[in-house]
Amino acid sequence: MLSYRHAFHAGNAADVLKHAILIQCLDYIGQKEKGYMYADTHSGAGLYHLSEGYAAQNGEWLSGAGRVIDETSEVWLLHRYREIIIPFWQNSKTYPGSSIIAARLMRPQDKAYCFELHPRDFELLHAELENDRRFKIIKADGPKGFVSLLPPPARRGCILIDPSYEIKSDYIDLQKHIAAALKRFSAGTYIIWYPLLARPDALSFPVSLMNLYQGNRCRIELQFSEKSPEERGMYGCGLVIYNPPWILQSVLEQDMPALAGLLNGTWFLEWEESARGDTD
Repeated sequence: MLSYRHAFHAGNAADVLKHAILIQCLDYIGQKEKGYMYADTHSGAGLYHLSEGYAAQNGEWLSGAGRVIDETSEVWLLHRYREIIIPFWQNSKTYPGSSIIAARLMRPQDKAYCFELHPRDFELLHAELENDRRFKIIKADGPKGFVSLLPPPARRGCILIDPSYEIKSDYIDLQKHIAAALKRFSAGTYIIWYPLLARPDALSFPVSLMNLYQGNRCRIELQFSEKSPEERGMYGCGLVIYNPPWILQSVLEQDMPALAGLLNGTWFLEWEESARGDTD
């Protein structure tokens, strides 16, 4: 949606959860020497200034990354997140989006495809990454475009799918694109972000995603405000992950209480395994 600007929400609690888990997934897939493909369907502007512009208007980062940056515990989920995020905070009081985080974790043999439709955000993202030969910045609809990239030549990949869901048809359309992607590349790690909203289509969406794929998969949610049927805003967020790293379950079970506590929220984890076992 061309009216949506992620800068208003950069570094909020939803970003903390999404990026902390993205880091875990890319860390894991990067353990093997063989290169992998990273695809980001809604890359945004790449880098966000927290003390000025859109991010400063709502200050959502104060209840998200702002609560985690100074945390000194050695909880692994937070430790790795802080290792990536803090240098941006210290150097320029900025917050990195998913594509910039991926750039810090990828190796020379890895390749990234970042999609962004918003003209201004595309320009900003392109300026951030145009000199990085590992990255291709694409001004196109990400959910449609990423399917054509599959399967990657190395048969290893991580795909992040996190639209705004401001268009109601996203819930149905995304399932169609993801189903098409799974037919071409079922062994990839898919990270699908969604908001928690008191709407029927939003409430049924994570269940539909868990039923869409029968391989290893999990669902992790963070609720950071009370759910109300009359409330129009987001009261939390979640991720459904296909083919998650096998170590992620223990990391989440051990570390999510600390993360949820810092963000004044509650958490939920569902983990389903296929008889086929690990597909990586």
